[in-house]
Parts: sequence; C-alpha cells; structure tokens
Amino acid sequence: MSTETTPAPPSSGHPARVISGDPLERFLAGQLTERTRNAYCADLREFFGSGHITPKRVAAVTFTDIIDFRNALAARGRKRSTINRKLASLKAFFRMMAATGLIERNPADASLVRGYRLDDGVSGKSLERKELQRIIDIVGEEQNPLIRARDLAILHLLTFAGLRRSEVANVRWTDLTEEGAFHLLRLTETKSGVPQDVKLQPIVLHYLELYRQTLELGGFPVVGHAFISLARNRSRGKPISDQSINAIVRKHARRAGVTRNVTAHMFRHTCCTLSIEGGAKPQQVQAHLRHKDLKTTMRYYENRERLTDNASDYIHIR
Repeated sequence: MSTETTPAPPSSGHPARVISGDPLERFLAGQLTERTRNAYCADLREFFGSGHITPKRVAAVTFTDIIDFRNALAARGRKRSTINRKLASLKAFFRMMAATGLIERNPADASLVRGYRLDDGVSGKSLERKELQRIIDIVGEEQNPLIRARDLAILHLLTFAGLRRSEVANVRWTDLTEEGAFHLLRLTETKSGVPQDVKLQPIVLHYLELYRQTLELGGFPVVGHAFISLARNRSRGKPISDQSINAIVRKHARRAGVTRNVTAHMFRHTCCTLSIEGGAKPQQVQAHLRHKDLKTTMRYYENRERLTDNASDYIHIR
C-alpha cells in the first residue's frame, strides 16, 4: 500500500473507534525481542509505505488492500515464505488493533485473505552427509588460521547444536556454561524471547576452544561476542551479523563444489535429519531444536523418510 493512495474506509455499519497514539509503537512495544520488533516494523513499513502510521490510516484499511499487497509481492517475484511471513505480520498487527477497539474486524484474517501455501516437504533443505563433509574439509584447508578456526567453530555449532544464524551471531563467550558433567550454551536472545540452554557435544567444544586459542594468539581479546569479523577493513574485530553467517556458509559451499544454494538454516535441517537417522526420537529432536510443535520437527524430516523408503522401491520388473 503506497503513501499516495489511502484505502477506502471499511464498509461496516459500525464505524471503528478512533484511538489516539502511535499504533505501530504500541504494537512493537508488546514484542519480546528486538529481532522480532525489527522484522514486524520492516513488514508494516512496507505495507503502509512509511513508518508514520496514524489510527485513521489503520482504520481505513480493508481486506482488499491486504489482497492487493499480497498479489503485488507475488508479481515482484517474492518467495512464498516471504509473502506468508509478511501476511502473518499484518495479521498480528491488525489483531491487536481489533483487540484495542481501533478497528472492528481484522482485515488480514485468514477467512478474508488467503496466504500462499508452503510446500509440506523440505526436499533439498537438508545437506547430504557427503556435502556436509566436503564443506567441513574445505574449511579445514583454509590458509588463514583465524578464519579456519572461526568458521569450523561456526559450522560445528550449526550442525550439532542446530542453532539459527542469529543465535550463532549473538553467542558470547560468557554464554558457555557447565551444569554437572554437561557443557551448555545459554542462548539469551531466542525466537521465543525466553533464554534457552543447548547441550554442546565434545567436538563442538573442541572447535570452540581451538578458535579461542587462535584468537588469543592473534592478539584479539576473548571477551564479548565470540564470532567477529576478520575482514581487512573497519569492521575487523567487531561482531559479525547473522547475514555474515549465511555469507560464510555460502562461500565455503561454493568452494566445496556444492552447486545448490546453501544457507545456514540448511544446517538446522541437517541437524534434525542426522539426529533422527542416527536413532534419536522425534521428541528428543524437538527439544534440542526448541520447536514449539512436533509437526515442525517432522516436516524437517518426513520428506527424506518418504524418499528413503519409497513405494516405488518395491516395484520389480524382469
């Protein structure tokens, strides 16, 4: 929805109450994490055309405006997952506006606006063992010892801990803790907004310790954020971003000859797949990946299972 055109007021027989104040600020104030606030803010700014959203503009939005926005995103070639995420942002925003009495009905409600259905399967989103091994091997051949140690630590955290890229970028040295015989990573900034603990395997601890020692030999203070930029510019020594995690993964995947587009999130899928293939129960994987719903965990894995033991495997013709 652009700033030049204001949608017609809802054709309801009961006009919405106009409540003073900044609707966007009130909505963002209720979110648990800065990352969630930033994502919602970006989506709502895109829909309204600016960050200046008045109660009058909110009350004027109709479900046809939401549909037009959805279709415009599709026409620009945006991914279905992106479109559905933005629709979810609008739905959450207008749900709160309806709850506060600013509008009578949520114009982004699913009964009015259909999203783009996401694929149930996750074919191609999990790395094959040989692909994963090639990527790790190619990082081990990196000539720069700092980059080699940092990126090996990142890859093993992604693979064994199943972290999201933002969680890796936010890891601090003080987040590494012990509880009895177990080594844990305390995640202070999570998708749920609640601190969570993740068990660290000995191999992950090995590469984290190797990285710590390499940093100290390189003259870098081992304080604050664990993963820092090693570029030869002004960002050197500063915490890397979650986008940088993706860039690191892509770079090494290309060098390893993996032709498909590899992202950091694929390692989370891989963690799930390898865990279940190794004998872990789905509920164990759900707890490790910190999924609210077991269905989310199983979507990571079920497509691979259908291919492994497929009906066509039982067809035999002489």
